[in-house]
Amino acid sequence: MTSPIPTRAKLFGWLLVLAGCFFAYVYAVTPGSFFPGVTVESFSERFGLYSTGVRILGSVLGILVALLLNNAALLALMLLTRIFIELGDVVIGLVLNGGPDANTVTLLALAAAELYMTIFLVARIRAADRQA
Repeated sequence: MTSPIPTRAKLFGWLLVLAGCFFAYVYAVTPGSFFPGVTVESFSERFGLYSTGVRILGSVLGILVALLLNNAALLALMLLTRIFIELGDVVIGLVLNGGPDANTVTLLALAAAELYMTIFLVARIRAADRQA
């Protein structure tokens, strides 16, 4: 039996879906409006921004499937993959910027919130398994 997603985790998931759709739009459609100095004239800039938008949409799709199936284990798995990706982005940001900036701090905060929610979901799943 699959454990249903608790309400607080559902709200967090839907927040991630909405934010993810917004940021996918930013990266894929209007990057120049949100990132000063980005020209999207070179192939590498377009490829980097568009592929980031696609990666975000893939993550959103996985979270959406977990929410629609009401499956806590699947949502926890999606959050774990997002944590891994965000921590990778933090390392890349630290290397490229030579230190922390607003983006790396924000990604760390998001990864921490997702880690908290993952631990919360795993605890709920284990408690439900013990009762079954």
